Amino acid sequence: MATAALIPLAGLRPAAAVLLAPEADTDPYVLTDVVDSLTPPALMLGWDDPWLQAGIANGIATMGPCLYTARMQITCVAGRLEPGAGIDVLEALVSFVLARMREDPNPWPLDRVSAPLQRDLSAVTYLVADVVYAVPTAL
Repeated sequence: MATAALIPLAGLRPAAAVLLAPEADTDPYVLTDVVDSLTPPALMLGWDDPWLQAGIANGIATMGPCLYTARMQITCVAGRLEPGAGIDVLEALVSFVLARMREDPNPWPLDRVSAPLQRDLSAVTYLVADVVYAVPTAL
């Protein structure tokens, strides 16, 4: 992303939500806020650790103009952890996220995709995977 095209930190999750917004009835819900319950399949937008790191230009940490690398996490929630087609749904969600984020003219540099995980939310265990992007941003 060129400096002129940097999305401010507060705009990263909303920009990703627009890219991932459901277009068909079969597309997953997109949640941009912390929730205590959800209906899968769903995508939850949040932050990974480390959330922010000093920006890097030519291998050297930069100090201005407040350039950072933000790690935005898109959690793909396939469903409750139970026997069934959970992995198939999770693979489809990860593919959906990767394809939609690639469509944006501004690149979203992929950092990593986690292996399938168990995550508890309000005493319910879900099958999830985290898609993490390392995005240049400014404050």
